[in-house]
Amino acid sequence: MTPTVRPTIQRTASARAYRGHSVHAAPGVHEYAVTLVRAALPDGGRVLEVGAGCGALALRLGDAGFDVVPTDLFPPHDWIHRLDLDHPEWTEDTEGPFDLVVSVETLEHVENPRQVLRSVRALLRPGGRLVVSTPNVTHPHSLLKTVLRGAPVFFGPTHYYEPGHITLLPDWMLTEHVRQAGFDQIEVRRAGSMDYTGLRQRVHRVELAVLRALGLRQRADDGEGVCTFVTAVAA
Repeated sequence: MTPTVRPTIQRTASARAYRGHSVHAAPGVHEYAVTLVRAALPDGGRVLEVGAGCGALALRLGDAGFDVVPTDLFPPHDWIHRLDLDHPEWTEDTEGPFDLVVSVETLEHVENPRQVLRSVRALLRPGGRLVVSTPNVTHPHSLLKTVLRGAPVFFGPTHYYEPGHITLLPDWMLTEHVRQAGFDQIEVRRAGSMDYTGLRQRVHRVELAVLRALGLRQRADDGEGVCTFVTAVAA
């Protein structure tokens, strides 16, 4: 009997947009990514974005004055270059060198994040910068979800196929992957909030208040901290 093969959909649902382009990330994540890129490249520079999705973050970075080369596995627009992170084939537009590589909410989609990070490292100029993010599976809300249903927020049987979240990367593991790929000056930050509305949002606020009262709420650099950001410098 031939097993049923389910398709994998590589984008999260979107309820927000930037300049008409859907945002496939938690609220506040794209804004915080731009903040980190600005801090890393105060005088501007050439930026490669891997996992550009519908292009919202690339547009934000372009509006911030950066020369952005956006890439994605399934580009929805002809101005986004195709790039398979698990099996990269670099073109004249994507081969670098770049001043910074940004990869927001993408590594959880790939089969070999260490190989992706090594490939990214090879594209950077000496002293080039990295900004990468992934769901924060150690956030107290995520840990509670793990206890209740056996999987952290943004992961589980449904998320495995849509939006294709197949790789869990806790802070310590992502940090070590980045270090082994040839980076140092590694810093971990947390940003982003849950996209809840209505009753679910009110229940979530009560949950956060209880966690804060118990001293269990994780400190965030921006928002609730549901996503982990790692910044680093090419060694």
